[in-house]
Amino acid sequence: MKKTFLLLCRSSLRGSGFLLSSTLLLLASAGACGAQELLKNKDFEAPFPGTDPTNNWTVVFQEGGPGDFDIAGPSTEAAYPYGVAPTWAPYGGNGAHLRNLAPRWTTKAYFKQVVTNVMVGSNYTFTIKKMKRGDYNNLYIWAALVSGTTSNTVFGDATFTGPYTNSITAATTQIEVQLRLTKNSLIPDYAEDYRSINCWAHFDACSLTLSP
Repeated sequence: MKKTFLLLCRSSLRGSGFLLSSTLLLLASAGACGAQELLKNKDFEAPFPGTDPTNNWTVVFQEGGPGDFDIAGPSTEAAYPYGVAPTWAPYGGNGAHLRNLAPRWTTKAYFKQVVTNVMVGSNYTFTIKKMKRGDYNNLYIWAALVSGTTSNTVFGDATFTGPYTNSITAATTQIEVQLRLTKNSLIPDYAEDYRSINCWAHFDACSLTLSP
């Protein structure tokens, strides 16, 4: 009876050791793989905009409408890095592109994705490799993170492609990522054609992960 008990204990310990080793191996593998990516279609290679912001990027026309933009979706011009053939580019051949038709009135639009099931009180980091605008002083682009009543932003410009970094502490179980373009009204009229060429925003190669 005693011998049987000892054999069972040894067997149990061997099983525990196997489980412990397996657990440590899984943890090591998770660490080696890095933080889990939370954004879907983060490099804009899959078709977009979609209709469900929890599954893909959608487009929101905040001021003005679809008729005020000749591009509000993917383009090779918006890809990072610009000018590299899709087969060579590390982030694929498409980026997210907003290009305004430059009516005289103010227009605002943005790409939006909602990340669900985040941990309240935890900090999350957003990075984007390309966030660049056209060369026009009354044009503004930025990436915003929104969770509940909390929001943080980082602005892009015409001379620096990226990368840019932003972070937020989750106030709810959701974080909304917005890639935004605002163009103020065009005055005087004679400059409208020139300015329309420069009323664009490019976004590509972004990521949202739990901060280490």
